[in-house]
Amino acid sequence: MPVIATEGQYARFSSLVKMSDTPERFEFHTDVVTANDAASTYTLGTVLGKVTATGKYKVSLQGAVDGTQNPAAIYLGDGKMGAIVDTAVPLNTDTAVLVLARGKVIVSKEALKLDASFGTATQKQAAYDSLKSVGILVEASF
Repeated sequence: MPVIATEGQYARFSSLVKMSDTPERFEFHTDVVTANDAASTYTLGTVLGKVTATGKYKVSLQGAVDGTQNPAAIYLGDGKMGAIVDTAVPLNTDTAVLVLARGKVIVSKEALKLDASFGTATQKQAAYDSLKSVGILVEASF
């Protein structure tokens, strides 16, 4: 897989996305999904889980029992315009966000923003394995 461009529109991805299977078209396997979470701000690399009952996303918490304990996506930007910006998610309000939810893609471990509940090396590895199950490979930067 070729290295992702580090200039222009995709420069903000350069610290997160290391490689993709579609760099010649600068397309990532992204989706606009609905987030519904406690009041928070998602920044590039925030790791999200999917609520099994609703299909909505929120910050992945290691001890959750609603499905979000299994990381399933990585926040990329605003879901309305596709802008690569931080998104404020109001308390319990459906908010459209752009996520990396499938791959083949390799992301930088150091650029991911896992919740602090993933405190041990074993818990972090379980999170990386969960992302791998959707084609998002997590690797250390060189």
